[in-house]
Amino acid sequence: GALCSIDPSQAPLLPSSVNITSSASDQSGEWDNEAYVYSNLTAHDVQCNDPFWYSACTSDYCTKESASTERAGKVMSIPYLISALSSPPLGLLVDKIGRRAQIASLASGLLFIVHLTMAVSHSSPVLPLVGQGIAYSCYAAVIWPSVPLTVDKKFTGTAFGVITSVQNIGLALFPLMIASIYKASGNSYIPNVEFLFMSCAGLGVLIGLLLNRLDRRNGGKLNGITSDDESRADTGFANVEDEYFSP
Repeated sequence: GALCSIDPSQAPLLPSSVNITSSASDQSGEWDNEAYVYSNLTAHDVQCNDPFWYSACTSDYCTKESASTERAGKVMSIPYLISALSSPPLGLLVDKIGRRAQIASLASGLLFIVHLTMAVSHSSPVLPLVGQGIAYSCYAAVIWPSVPLTVDKKFTGTAFGVITSVQNIGLALFPLMIASIYKASGNSYIPNVEFLFMSCAGLGVLIGLLLNRLDRRNGGKLNGITSDDESRADTGFANVEDEYFSP
């Protein structure tokens, strides 16, 4: 019969069943197991690091899986590459225009849209990951400079330590939460894991709105532009100059 066509984005077809023992092949000495018996073979049964699968039974499937894994790694690096390249110019922009609380709110809103898109859309993840990288860069460009503007200078180090601690607590707990959701969702990340991230981003938007409201009530330090004189006064450099360079 005619060969069935496979879309480039699809995995090659697997055999429906396998019943092979080591005595059936001269290459069995390289195999990890002595027998491979599967009455209903699934993708979870195929271990492409085993020579039986990648060089004999399902070589086309394992070749496609290896290429897909490499391509997925490149795609997943997009947010970090964007963040590495855009964070310095975004930091410079924030120094000139302020708007820290507003940008933080917009970053959370952008993350909400990104995770909503990845939860409900089957299109390429490249564009959402670009948005994710932009959101991360914007958030990093405003969160750290906001600390000296809102905390007494004698507690600045403590504030940075608390933020770093909370960040690392999240990095420790979220993989556990994601693993639980993945298992409860039938070994699938989409859409429930993305819904978790959406809820976090939505909470970030609400906190951002509250932050902007509080900032307006307290003189607008976060959304304002920090002058050179204010920066020098906060760091104590103005007093040093007065002491050493006054007539």
